[in-house]
Amino acid sequence: MAGVEKIKEKILQDSEYTVNCILEEAKKQAEAILNKAQLQANAKAETIAKKAMDDSFEKVRIANSMVELEMRKSKLLTKQNIIDEVFVEVLNRLSALDGAEYEKLIFGMLLNAIETGNEELVLSSNRKTKMSEGFIDNLNQSLISAGKNGNIKLSDQTANISGGFILINQGVEVNNSFEALIRLYRDEIEPKVAQILF
Repeated sequence: MAGVEKIKEKILQDSEYTVNCILEEAKKQAEAILNKAQLQANAKAETIAKKAMDDSFEKVRIANSMVELEMRKSKLLTKQNIIDEVFVEVLNRLSALDGAEYEKLIFGMLLNAIETGNEELVLSSNRKTKMSEGFIDNLNQSLISAGKNGNIKLSDQTANISGGFILINQGVEVNNSFEALIRLYRDEIEPKVAQILF
């Protein structure tokens, strides 16, 4: 459980850093989009209101309600799109980490995720060739120091992931790719991201 917490904390830290980097841009975009939506909604409200005046008060009330609903839907959609962009940016930044920084992150994630020390490690094809020569040996030594087996093997196969890893133990795969972890924790993190943005 502590490993999951560390992973969650790292994702939260990376998310917060990313959010801070793009917050100003996102706020500007959100304001521009919301202002445009407001102008469009106001224009639509005027048209609907003029037509409704010829009918009855009830039709005007219904028309205004519809416009307000459309405005709320438009604002919600805009906010959701901005939040989606934040998570895409988090994934992009995690995937773009340089060699040493990336290895340090993956090393910590592996120490937390490995249960027995007999797992097979699957990386993405672009990262597999970039890992330092002693990475697996260092990992196995750290596992032994932690009281686990130090028999991690780097798989010949690769995974179609942008970053992170997959562990295979007795035919069971545990997906620790960045994509899977972001999907797993998005519901928990999203309200915090929204609070920062809006």
